Amino acid sequence: MDASSTFAILVSNVATVAVAFGIAYWAFRARHDRSAFVGLYLLFGIPGGLLVVAGLATLGGGDRRLGGLLLGIGLGFGLPLLRPVRQTLARVLPIDAASPVDMTGLCLVLGAIGFLGAPLLFPGGSLTPDELVIPAIDYVTLIAQAISFVLIAYAAVGWRIVRSGSAATERLGIVPPDPRTVGLAVAAVPLGLVLALVINLVATTLQPGLAESLDAIVEQMTGQLQNPVGALLIGVSAGAGEEAIFRGALQPRFGIGLTSLLFALVHAPQYGLNLSILGVVALSVLLGLLRKHVNTTAAMIAHALYNAVVVMLQTVAV
Repeated sequence: MDASSTFAILVSNVATVAVAFGIAYWAFRARHDRSAFVGLYLLFGIPGGLLVVAGLATLGGGDRRLGGLLLGIGLGFGLPLLRPVRQTLARVLPIDAASPVDMTGLCLVLGAIGFLGAPLLFPGGSLTPDELVIPAIDYVTLIAQAISFVLIAYAAVGWRIVRSGSAATERLGIVPPDPRTVGLAVAAVPLGLVLALVINLVATTLQPGLAESLDAIVEQMTGQLQNPVGALLIGVSAGAGEEAIFRGALQPRFGIGLTSLLFALVHAPQYGLNLSILGVVALSVLLGLLRKHVNTTAAMIAHALYNAVVVMLQTVAV
């Protein structure tokens, strides 16, 4: 990677983290400032409404992929602004329907699900692995992404806004590893591998040719990192970054189910929207159970080991 590409990655990650802290500050302030609360309605309501209108118009024009995408994002942004919707969701999710922080989180989570899930709901929008253009992962990207994800997770729980560093870390469920935490995390790895293997076998049986496509994508993504150091870095970056956000920040508010849906959809572009994505859902549920019954540190360790093992197995296979 040349210097300009490295600089662009760093700038984009810094900008993303800055936006995350800005939205978090706004949402937490809205708990006591009515004008800030109204501002959140404008922040999500205006683009949400425009996207819904544009999506319906585009669908009417025959472009189902783009129309579905616009409609999905618009509904994701807009529906949580309706208090009855939040009250209904609060019956099945551990959210506070009156909280502007939870409302903001719902807008972002459902907006992301709408963006990533639209291809599933509209004919002509499904992606297959052969359609995907996945950039290769390098060391700089992994490190920058992991740091950014951890900072975004801390922003989401109000670090330096309403919580101190120790309080934010406690809210995220991150604790020093003890023998129980490590033991349960290590024990979860073979279970995750078996679940993934079984689901992938079923998927490749029902969808011939899928295995070759997925192997090619993994090779394309991790080709520069198929060595012990690369496998370790992939494991640590995903374990620390993704778990801090999904299991640490999101799951306590949005539950295992909704968090796992988002987790799977975030990873869908790497594999395409096919049966193999059920393996990602299964892994996410397993990590979610670790978070719920142990702590986020256990989920981090398990995710890190799982990814490292998968990359090393890919290296051996090559």
